[in-house]
Amino acid sequence: MPLFHIERIAPGLGSTPPEELEKGVQNSESVLVEMRSEGKNIRQVRSFANMDGIFCIYEADSEDLIREHAERSGGTADKITVITGEIQHDTSEQ
Repeated sequence: MPLFHIERIAPGLGSTPPEELEKGVQNSESVLVEMRSEGKNIRQVRSFANMDGIFCIYEADSEDLIREHAERSGGTADKITVITGEIQHDTSEQ
């Protein structure tokens, strides 16, 4: 299944209380569960947050599913990029 990098722009996100962020996470996951129950192949792999947004890695059959998830969850998908490869780095012994 293809991997996608999703950028969600949210200025000021870093000052959002943790409980509010958790509500968003729970909402997103419930929409993903619902979509999978409809036979749609989509899975959130990992997310990262900074002061002005969230960056997510998803597995999905298509970019359209990423956009559908954003719409259904009330979120955004400001930029979606297909990940074509991964570069592993291990600098722990250098």
